[in-house]
Amino acid sequence: MIRTLDRYILRALLTNYLIAMFVMLGMYIVLDLFVNLDEFTKTPGEPVSATIRKIVSFYGHNLFLYFSQLSGAVILAAACFTLGRFHRTNEFTAVLASGTSMYRIAAPVLLAALAMNGVWFLNQEIMIPSIADKLARRHDDVEGRQTFGVWFRPDRNNALLSATMFSPRTGRMRGVTIIGRDENHRMNEVIQADEARWDESRQVWVFEKGVRRRLWSAPGIAAIDSLRPTVVREYESDLTPKELALQQSTQWMNYVSLPQLNRLQARFPNVTEYVRVKHTRLTTVLINMILLGLGIPFFLNRERPPVLVAGGKCLLASGACFATTFMCQAVEWTQVAVNPALPAWIPVVVFAPLAVLLMDGVKT
Repeated sequence: MIRTLDRYILRALLTNYLIAMFVMLGMYIVLDLFVNLDEFTKTPGEPVSATIRKIVSFYGHNLFLYFSQLSGAVILAAACFTLGRFHRTNEFTAVLASGTSMYRIAAPVLLAALAMNGVWFLNQEIMIPSIADKLARRHDDVEGRQTFGVWFRPDRNNALLSATMFSPRTGRMRGVTIIGRDENHRMNEVIQADEARWDESRQVWVFEKGVRRRLWSAPGIAAIDSLRPTVVREYESDLTPKELALQQSTQWMNYVSLPQLNRLQARFPNVTEYVRVKHTRLTTVLINMILLGLGIPFFLNRERPPVLVAGGKCLLASGACFATTFMCQAVEWTQVAVNPALPAWIPVVVFAPLAVLLMDGVKT
């Protein structure tokens, strides 16, 4: 049952959470815009209104990504600000005098943090995948006008798709080559076309001057039967223009959902990066709660410690966890003979016992 004290703590926590989120998101956007403003203004003769529209479009979509990146730190900051203010205004004195335990004060904070992590999970699994192609845009190409080559992208048919030029804005490719492969990844056909355009209603690539050449084989020999090419007018694939644009980003796997990662892992079981990203996604909620467990015990003190001292200790403990998490996620582990899931779990294994010890050491 929610008591008056719980409502009071939750109201203060939510207020500080919104303020911290607004400040951190604002700082993130301002700093990024300061560094990359010239990227938005590269088009000569472009009116100011068009530049503003590009900036609003870019950061409007990236707000969901920034929220995902900052959520754990914002929860910790909001909890520390809330408990620190209670100390500074002597509100803990009245609460403790009524016989209320420190753990009872921490309970609504921890439950609210779980709910906020639930919002993070929904954002990561629903919102971000739905706008993944927008998040993959570069600062200097918000409208998708620049073209690029596509080289040997695998699709659900086990084929490799290449194109000398692809335009995300028009959904067209030129110089298309599709190498068909059998279940053993051996080439069995080649499709070539001068141009291909995406038909959204039928989810197919429609070719111009498309031909298919199948392979004939003999013992120890495999060659293209170029004497009997057949005309091919379309090709069904899951490599849509949005998917091709998304995969140009080096971070594109962080923009897809867990079911999509599971499908990719089933299709390409030898790619360990899918395993690493999936386990990183699963451990993020745990790490966010561990950060909270490392930080708030310094404020759950009957003796009213100086807020700056408590904040400094909180920063050291949570900063060590954050730095370890960052290094485990950033270091290239493919050259090391370790399980690809292990780096995602190292911060949990190392800092979860410390968080439990700190929470257990709170004098109630």
